[in-house]
Amino acid sequence: MTESEAGDRKKKTHGSNQRQRTKTAMVRMTPEESAAITERAQNAGLSTAAYLRACALGDSGPRAKRALPINRALLSEALADLNRVGNNLNQIAKQLNSGGHPDPAALTTARAELMGLIEAILGALGRGS
Repeated sequence: MTESEAGDRKKKTHGSNQRQRTKTAMVRMTPEESAAITERAQNAGLSTAAYLRACALGDSGPRAKRALPINRALLSEALADLNRVGNNLNQIAKQLNSGGHPDPAALTTARAELMGLIEAILGALGRGS
C-alpha cells in the first residue's frame, strides 16, 4: 500500500465515538430554578443532563443509568449508630488485648447491632432486601 492510499482511507470510528454527543444547549436560569432541576434529577436518579433529555425528548438516552435513591437521613442515622457499635467493639478488643475474656453477651449484642446496621445502610442506599 502506498502512502497516498493509506492517507485516503477513513479512520474507523468505534461505537462510543459514534454515539458521542457533540451538541450543547445553553439555558439561562435562576439559582432557584437550577436547584429545583438538580433536585428533581436526583429524585429521578438521573444526572441533570439525562433528566433534561428525558423531560424534553421522553427518553434519557441509551447510556443513562438511574442511580439508586439514597435516603440521606437514614444513612446519617445509620452512620451515628455504626460509630456507637465501633466504640463497643473497640472496648471488647481492649479487654481482649489486656488479657481479659470477652463477655459473650456483649459480643452477641455487638454482632446483632452490626448486622442490623448493615441492613439499614443497604436500605438507605436502595439495596435493601
